[in-house]
Amino acid sequence: MASELITASFETGIDSLSESIVYLPEGQHEISGTVNGKAAKRTVTIDDRILASFADDLQSRQSRNVRPFAGFDHKAGPASFIPKEFRYERGVGLMLDVEWTQAGKNAVEGKDYSYFSPAFLLRNGRPSGLPKHGEIGSLVNEPAFEAMEKIAASHNNNNMENIQPLIDIGLVPADTAPELAIELAQAALAKLKADAAENVQAAANHTAELETVTAARDALTNEVETLKASLAKVDDEAADKAVAEAVLAGRIPAQDEKAKAFWKSQIKADKSAIEILNAIATKPINGEVVLAGKTEGEAKETELVGIAKVEAAFKAQKESH
Repeated sequence: MASELITASFETGIDSLSESIVYLPEGQHEISGTVNGKAAKRTVTIDDRILASFADDLQSRQSRNVRPFAGFDHKAGPASFIPKEFRYERGVGLMLDVEWTQAGKNAVEGKDYSYFSPAFLLRNGRPSGLPKHGEIGSLVNEPAFEAMEKIAASHNNNNMENIQPLIDIGLVPADTAPELAIELAQAALAKLKADAAENVQAAANHTAELETVTAARDALTNEVETLKASLAKVDDEAADKAVAEAVLAGRIPAQDEKAKAFWKSQIKADKSAIEILNAIATKPINGEVVLAGKTEGEAKETELVGIAKVEAAFKAQKESH
């Protein structure tokens, strides 16, 4: 929930030039005043938890070129006092040490003004700090609801045109009080910047993760290709070795390149082809191919030569299985 700008009197009487005033009395109060420039009532809870925010806001405003001040009747004009420091007294409330101006001294000593009416920000029913600009409160004579509504409405009408650009670009709602517009706009901008930074960081993280995953994928792909090439080389060398041993054993004619190529391709496609190759007789008998484990009568076939002889032997062995 956004902060509301409250100007309201707790009927804090000012009857002497004390160095301290009760800025907000302790406890829960039903107050009447202006809320974001409009007449309203609010329930306000005041305890020692509010001190830190008020102290920080006052210190921040004191560090600027334009000093913080209290005025008269919540209107532009002379200062009644200059705020010095906030502190909290249990059982009393939020106290403010002040330095009275000459106008303030005259007003109090001459009994021209009798009450102090604070201006503060309210969030979720608890005072949350000082307004960023303008008075922090005023000496008033009529802390009644009607008088404060009239004062705030006048101030609101005079300043609406100044915040219209902020309304037009969507930084503040159309019904925002001028006193609160700058603070709300700054908060909206800060949130936009934070969201943008978060989105940029999320995108950067996503890009980094994607790059990491892509690099890992490429590394695995390269490793798989290397393994495939290695396995192909092993298969090729194993087939060459089996063919070479068959040539030495006389199962394949040394000069028959077609037969060598045939057996190499068969072995690479199915390693069980080595068993078939090794089952071929190691030497020709009467020009015929004799398969191992067969009698000469059973093994005799039509006389074949070259690759035809090899293919016939391969086919016969396959059919026997």
